[in-house]
Amino acid sequence: MKSVLLTIDGMTPDQKAFEYAVSLCKRIQAELSIFQIIRPQYYRKYMKKIRKNALLAKKFVESAIIAATFAEAGEHETALDIMTEASKQIKHLIQESEKAGVHCRFSITSGNPEKEIVEYVNDHRDVILTIYDVFGGSGTVESFEKKNTLAKIKRNLSVPLVTVHG
Repeated sequence: MKSVLLTIDGMTPDQKAFEYAVSLCKRIQAELSIFQIIRPQYYRKYMKKIRKNALLAKKFVESAIIAATFAEAGEHETALDIMTEASKQIKHLIQESEKAGVHCRFSITSGNPEKEIVEYVNDHRDVILTIYDVFGGSGTVESFEKKNTLAKIKRNLSVPLVTVHG
């Protein structure tokens, strides 16, 4: 079955990006794949935001692999906090998608989007379009870095790319 990839670069997905992805999947009868990328250089900033306002922590984690990644980097407390906050929301997002009649799967990684998105699409040949929630509403990444990241992704991606700016 064909799949639309919603990539979230950061901790907090944009609700409009998610709704757009679900709506598109429903129209073209595709499955939704949500792929969250957390940039290692922003771990501390993400945790600060989570602690400051739990409502901003609408993030999802399904696998303990990300916790292991944080733990390996010596960020044991960060891993536990992110897993706790993130796991609260994944069920909600998947339920919303399923309620709309769109099957949803989720994966998460730590790394740089320009590499991770291209690798994901290359490994998942069912992806026909990528929707990029530009920097996940985190406000952490500078404008120059955003443009540079987008240029690298576009250059190497084998499917159309739609960007969503929260």
